[in-house]
Amino acid sequence: MCAFVTALGLVGSGSAESAPETDTHPGVQVYAYFYQWFTPSSWNRAKADYPLAGRYSSDDLSVLRDQVSQARTAGITGFLTSWKSTDALNRRLDMLVGVARAEKFNLGIVYEALDFQRHPLPIATVQNDMTFLVSRWGTALKSSGFHKPLIIWTGTDQYSVADIAAVRSALGTNVDLLAAAKNVTDYERVARYVDGDAYYWSSANPASQSTLKKLIAMGAVVHSHHGIWLAPAASGFDGRTLGHTRVIGRDDGRTLVRSLNDAFASSPDAVGVISWNEWSENTYIEPGERYGGRELAVLQRYLGRSTAGAGVAGTMAENRRKASPWTGLDAAVVLAVVCLASVAALGRRARRRTATRRRHARRRTATGRLDADVIR
Repeated sequence: MCAFVTALGLVGSGSAESAPETDTHPGVQVYAYFYQWFTPSSWNRAKADYPLAGRYSSDDLSVLRDQVSQARTAGITGFLTSWKSTDALNRRLDMLVGVARAEKFNLGIVYEALDFQRHPLPIATVQNDMTFLVSRWGTALKSSGFHKPLIIWTGTDQYSVADIAAVRSALGTNVDLLAAAKNVTDYERVARYVDGDAYYWSSANPASQSTLKKLIAMGAVVHSHHGIWLAPAASGFDGRTLGHTRVIGRDDGRTLVRSLNDAFASSPDAVGVISWNEWSENTYIEPGERYGGRELAVLQRYLGRSTAGAGVAGTMAENRRKASPWTGLDAAVVLAVVCLASVAALGRRARRRTATRRRHARRRTATGRLDADVIR
C-alpha cells in the first residue's frame, strides 16, 4: 500500500497539495494585508474577478465577521489593515477592532502615507494621524505576538531622516514602528528610528533565486539592528487592469507555497501574506469567483491547520458548489491513512507474537520444541 501511494506521486509531489518544501515555524505569526476601502462602486474599477461574498461595502459588518472567521480558520493570526485618518476609515477601523477583539484576532496598522498619486503626505499629517491612532485604539491594537501597537509606515523612503525622527519622538516607545523599506540601503538609512521593517513586495517572483537572496539579506540587516522583520509572501500578481505589465501567475497555488517558503527562509518574526483583498492587483486570497477558496486551502494546509469540519470557506454555499467533491489530496490522505493503519496493525501483531513467544519460552517440552499453537 505504501509503495502504491508513492507510485501515484500523491505524497511529497512538490505540488501545492503536498507538504511545504521547508518546515514552517509555529512561533511565527502569519498576518494578511487587509483593505477597508470598498464601496459598491469600487467594484466598477480595475477588477478582473469578484469575491464570493459579493461586491461588498467595507461598512458591512456581516461581511467583516465572515472575513475574520475565514482568515482564522486558514491559520491567519491577524490582519494588517490599511489606514489613514478619514471619517470612513476611522468608522471601519472601529468595526474591525470590535470584531477582532471578540474573535481574539490580532491587528496591525499599515499607515498609508502616500496619496492616490503616490505623493507623500505632509509630515505634520503623518504625525497627527499616528498619535491619534495610538491614543484612540492603542490598547486594542496590542497583539499576542507584539505587545505594543504595530504600525507599518508606508513610503518611508520618501521622507527625510529628520521627518522620521520627529514622528518617532512624538510616538516615543509606545509602539512598534516599522519602516517599509524595499532594500538594505533604505532600511539602514532609517534603522536608528524604527523598530524593524515590513516589505510589501506584491510582485515578487518566488521562482527566481534573486527573490530569496533579497529577502534573506533584508532579514539579516533588520536583525543586525535588533529589529522586527516582517517578511512578505504573495499568491501571485496581475496589475494589468491598473496599467502594469508584470504578471506572476498563481500556478494552482504553488506560487503561494514557494513564496511562503522564501518568507520563512528569511528568518522572519512574522509573515505578511499579500493580500486578503487587494482585488485590483489580483493578489487576493479571499475566496473569489475565479479561484474559489483555493489559496486559503493551500495556506491552511501549509500552516498545518486542521481541515476538519466546515473548512476555510465552508460557510459559503457558492464555494462548496464550485469545489470538486474528490481531489488528489483527498485520495492521498485516504491512501496514507490506510497505509499507516496497515503498518500499525502489522506492528501490533508482531509485538503480540513476540510477547507470546517470550511468555511461552519457559514452557518448552522435554525435546526443547515449542508447542505448535505458540508459533501459529
